[in-house]
Amino acid sequence: MMKDGLKGKYVPPSFSDCLMDKWHQYNQGNKSAKKYVAKFDEFLIRCSTFSKEGQAQILSRFRVGLREDLRTELLVKGVTELEKAYTIVQDLDSLRFNYNARNFDSKSNVTRVSSSSQFNKSSTQSSS
Repeated sequence: MMKDGLKGKYVPPSFSDCLMDKWHQYNQGNKSAKKYVAKFDEFLIRCSTFSKEGQAQILSRFRVGLREDLRTELLVKGVTELEKAYTIVQDLDSLRFNYNARNFDSKSNVTRVSSSSQFNKSSTQSSS
């Protein structure tokens, strides 16, 4: 009761509408899944006092903001729980990041090897 009185006194009436709009427009973009989940969960907590959305609507809101590849994975797996969706997208994103990092390392090693091979060939040819 007192909390509602303080909220009415110090929080402008448009605050909840603006916060809900920001949450509705929020998407992953080029952020990691971990950062997206953390911010989405922050919105969920902050908006829970005035949002009357059900679990299915909240999960839908979460999926809509994800990158397409992660959204598709959740739909294919038939995920119906928000916490499970959080875990799956973070795991998938982490696996993809590690795979891409290893791929990058192996490509840069190939480049270094081929560059040194080129150097060795040109040194050998100039010696002849």
